[in-house]
Amino acid sequence: MKKDTFDQRWRARQHQLEQRHISRRQRVAGIVLIVLGALLAATGLFGYLVGDLQFSAFTDLADQVYAAREAAQSAGTEVTGALDLHGEDSGVRVFYATYETETESGFVNAQDFELGEDKKSLKGEGLQFPGTKDYMNLVVAEETPVTLDNGMEMTQSVKLRGAGNSKYRSLKLTVEGPGTLSVYAVSSLEDAERKLVLYNTKDGAEVATAMAPAADGSTLTALTFTFPEAGTYYLSSKGDLPLAPLSTIMNLAIILLILGVVFIFNGVMMLHQRWERMKDLFCVEPALIFFLLFVYYPVIDMVRISFTDMGILTTGKQEFVGLSNYNWLFNQSGAKYFWESLRITATYTFWEVVITLVGGMLLALLFNRMSRGFNVMRSIVFMPKYIAVSTSAVVFMWILYSPAAAGANQSEGILNYFLSLFGITGPHWLIDASTALTGVLILTAWRVVGYAMMIYLSAMQGIPQDYYEAARIDGADGVQQFRFITVPLLAPTTLFLFVTTFIASMKVFQSVDVMTGGGPGTATNVMVQWIYNLTFQDFRTARGAAVSVVFFLILLVCTMATMKYSNKNVNYDS
Repeated sequence: MKKDTFDQRWRARQHQLEQRHISRRQRVAGIVLIVLGALLAATGLFGYLVGDLQFSAFTDLADQVYAAREAAQSAGTEVTGALDLHGEDSGVRVFYATYETETESGFVNAQDFELGEDKKSLKGEGLQFPGTKDYMNLVVAEETPVTLDNGMEMTQSVKLRGAGNSKYRSLKLTVEGPGTLSVYAVSSLEDAERKLVLYNTKDGAEVATAMAPAADGSTLTALTFTFPEAGTYYLSSKGDLPLAPLSTIMNLAIILLILGVVFIFNGVMMLHQRWERMKDLFCVEPALIFFLLFVYYPVIDMVRISFTDMGILTTGKQEFVGLSNYNWLFNQSGAKYFWESLRITATYTFWEVVITLVGGMLLALLFNRMSRGFNVMRSIVFMPKYIAVSTSAVVFMWILYSPAAAGANQSEGILNYFLSLFGITGPHWLIDASTALTGVLILTAWRVVGYAMMIYLSAMQGIPQDYYEAARIDGADGVQQFRFITVPLLAPTTLFLFVTTFIASMKVFQSVDVMTGGGPGTATNVMVQWIYNLTFQDFRTARGAAVSVVFFLILLVCTMATMKYSNKNVNYDS
């Protein structure tokens, strides 16, 4: 108890000393950072809840943004329009529109079109309601009869949707000179007006505005818009808040959230630490931010994606589907492919680990000489590690035969030709299911044994020669020295190579992707290749994420078990 009291007093004293060295300017800067960080973090959290997490309270906002993004992507434009706080159908209903210039005139009448939703384009004389290239957005709906001040009676309208409405998705007018546009329209809101804006497409500027009244049963008067010059114009209903900033916040939500947390952390530290210590922290933080943004966040987001229906071609809203992807993986058609892929991956991993450890150690024993000639030979054996995997894979496709590399008229590769000189008929390495994985392992062996050899060589050079001299005096031969001295003292090195090779081989992808693409059939469909095919060939991103999560957990458990075993059985004493 006395010791605890002493420690508390000592820490309190140290805190007091730290506080004395913190200037007033530093305290103010810390408070500013906390406030700024809180604003950034709140903005980022809001964007993350609206976008990625699809928080139910913000569903209407998310729907509007995604609808506007789809429309903008289809039209080849930037996200435009306004965020409508009143709901999906709170735009404007247009019954009739006319335009007039000195040389031309025209009209569009909603009653000239068939009733129905999702019209791509509705055209009148010089006026039209254009749909975008792929996105159908217009609705022609039946209305309670409305009387216009020109005596016409209208029973249907074209709806200009208010939710996330783009200025390129409404009434289009192209003219050869200045003039006026007259529009008969009412607000979709029962008791509120709705703003209409005429845009010039040349620069996107607002040319004229008017308020569409709420429908009240009285005679409808035309809204007049004056355009000053020739050009193309769009008439659109306008919502309450600009939509593009919310879309940007949703895109940058995680960056804003991380920056906000970092600012808050720095502000708190500046209130408690001397400036000299803060300098060290500032030097470390860029690396921490990098890892948070590009390592840990993608892993966390991968877990989130695994609970959605996301596809790589999906540009709109992602729906959360719970455990559906995991149910597919373990209880439906995915189970067969999962266990098969896991078996192939385990087989590949086993043989790569064996080749690396055994081949590397034997080569290290062979080249454990200090002469210049052996240095050159060691360099030659080690060199394949520096050659790109994709380049090596293409070369080995040529050596082992593959239609993609050899061409349709060539029946055998270099290796089979060499074997034929001795009367041996070699297999079709990469196109027979029984030998395809072996063909990939030949490339793997060529690349990895040199690296393992160099690691083992460096460890062997560090073993004291006194052990071998004492063993020789006791009558031990070379095999006994290797068994009872070299192998035990190389245990830490063997563990290092085992763990690194195990993890790398479980994640093998490049060589398989280039040489076989997971084929023939599923003979080389290792786990990462399957994940790649699910995501980028089948476009089932969510299923690929679910497989990735399970595979990550398998790797984590295997690595933890290996490290726990090594701590008990590996001797680090030299």
